[in-house]
Amino acid sequence: MTSIMRLASIETKMFFRDRLSVFWTFLFPVAMIWLFGSMFVGNEMNGLSFAQMFVPSWIGVNIVTTSFFTLGTVLTGYRETGVLRRYQSTPLQSWKILAAHTLQGTVIFFISALLLMVFGMWMYDLTLPAYIGSTLIALLVSIAAFFPFALFLTSLAKNTQSAAAISSLFLNLMLFLSGATFPLEIMPTVLQYVAKILPLYYVIIMLRGTWSEAPISAYGLEVGILLGIAAVSIILATRFFRWSGK
Repeated sequence: MTSIMRLASIETKMFFRDRLSVFWTFLFPVAMIWLFGSMFVGNEMNGLSFAQMFVPSWIGVNIVTTSFFTLGTVLTGYRETGVLRRYQSTPLQSWKILAAHTLQGTVIFFISALLLMVFGMWMYDLTLPAYIGSTLIALLVSIAAFFPFALFLTSLAKNTQSAAAISSLFLNLMLFLSGATFPLEIMPTVLQYVAKILPLYYVIIMLRGTWSEAPISAYGLEVGILLGIAAVSIILATRFFRWSGK
């Protein structure tokens, strides 16, 4: 456990030294909330205010960006540049490396989520979650599903460019087709069915719901689907973990 904590601490410090990563993780979501706020604030959608709709949604989107870019693409870069091969000569097993990066990603994500929530409260009168314990559970379930999911998909990439392409593809698909940015009700019926294939769809339903409407017990289907994705992804991420690109 000490080695996992130490590696996670080192990775976290390296993350904060990368200005580009800090911008995309912390400042870009805030800018997007402000942009959508300039268009939709004052309008209610599905009985929810702008803040109740979009702040939980962008917290969900941040899980995706953290999963694919802060974790998956970075590990692919480490594999490509030989960092993981050097780790192989140490007592660190592959699961400890994955666990350390997962811990680091979780810390980074919760900082970004807190920042978004504070911004929403400051600018758009967002209230604290009505079921705050349920919202925290929803976040942990979402992290458990997305982090290993992203680690598995990016492990299939041969290099950083391929990993970035995979990450961008999945981010854009989920960003625009999951209901995170535009209400699904205004989309064609076929796209509404496509949305239900995307994991982020279920994350957003849980986050919006537990924030304003009902406890986590009302979202058993969504929890079950995400935990199923988590179980399969953990097995595949561990199975396809490679120390080098060869």
